[in-house]
Amino acid sequence: MKRLFSFLAALAIIRPSVLADTACRNAMCVTAIVDSNSTTYDLTVSNSQVGWMAIGFGRTMVNTPMVILWRDSSNGNTVISQRSASAYSMPTVVSSPPRVASAINSRASFNSSAQTLSFSIPSNSDTRQSIIYAWSSNAPSSNSADATIVEHDDKGTMTLNLANGSGSNSTTQTSGSSNNTSTPLTSSQKVFVAHAVLLTVAFLIILPLGALQARLLRTIVPGKLWFGAHWILQWPVASLMIIVGLILGAVETDKLELPDSNHKTVGIVLVVLYAAQCIYGGVIHFVKPARSTGRPPQNYGHAILGLIIIGLAFKQVHNGLDDEWPRIGGPEVPMSIWTWWKVWIIMIPLLYLFGLALLPRQYRLERDQRAKAEHNAPIELKQSQ
Repeated sequence: MKRLFSFLAALAIIRPSVLADTACRNAMCVTAIVDSNSTTYDLTVSNSQVGWMAIGFGRTMVNTPMVILWRDSSNGNTVISQRSASAYSMPTVVSSPPRVASAINSRASFNSSAQTLSFSIPSNSDTRQSIIYAWSSNAPSSNSADATIVEHDDKGTMTLNLANGSGSNSTTQTSGSSNNTSTPLTSSQKVFVAHAVLLTVAFLIILPLGALQARLLRTIVPGKLWFGAHWILQWPVASLMIIVGLILGAVETDKLELPDSNHKTVGIVLVVLYAAQCIYGGVIHFVKPARSTGRPPQNYGHAILGLIIIGLAFKQVHNGLDDEWPRIGGPEVPMSIWTWWKVWIIMIPLLYLFGLALLPRQYRLERDQRAKAEHNAPIELKQSQ
């Protein structure tokens, strides 16, 4: 509903007989109006509290010329601040920007549910323009162009078609892109895609399959066979993918000087838990008690820790797609990926629950194996004194 309101508000202020396009994502809409040698940008945020709003001409935050706008608390005029950032940190004022922007107070509008601020800037040769956007509900520290700004509430990327209309306005409501034409990924984004694919396959496909085959097959095939498959999937296959994916993400994060985030913290926790789980499983399998009277309690701990790792991995992948990918200027995640994530997070628990239904059979087989082992054990005779 907020996105629709933003779109309609932006649409209402477009003048006829110009080239124009509108792109919307979440609560923010950006309208570009090309008129003669300048381009006017209307930024609309549908939120009761709007501290500042901004766009940048590029696909990532780093080294992208930005225009940040907010209302002067003393007179209601638009404060404009042109900035750039050499890393993923608060952008600083650029004294001589490549194109100088000017606020347009006459196009500003405010009400209880939305705010629109506008500026004009000399046009460039772009016909398809990639932009980043951000906004915050917290106002800057002052009305000065170099005021300290608080981190954004939302951010992302959009694409505007500055050739739209052929002399008449044309607007489209989108989820961050004005049409379906894809924009090539940057080299850094390609590295993060490889990082995401490797770790998603490792944590959400290989590890769950290893757990499921152990749960489902141990009552059907001999122990050496199911354990061998379980060990190969969980250790050599998964660990190689995790190590490579971790290195790719760490190197590129350091290269871009990305700030610490929840995704990074959870990722470290996941890797530590995975390593502990591998060691734990090895101890359980290779270090057997001298005499076993039942199923060791540590076996249950191994299963529970595995489920925790897989559950945390689902959250981690969602966080990477929903938060980290937009942070580096990535295009909108295809709906097919979200659909797979939703289907998979339902299927894995259902399959595991089906495996739990086989527990009575597993316990019966284990009791039979222990009884057989005790029956075949050699009898030690005490020598008479």
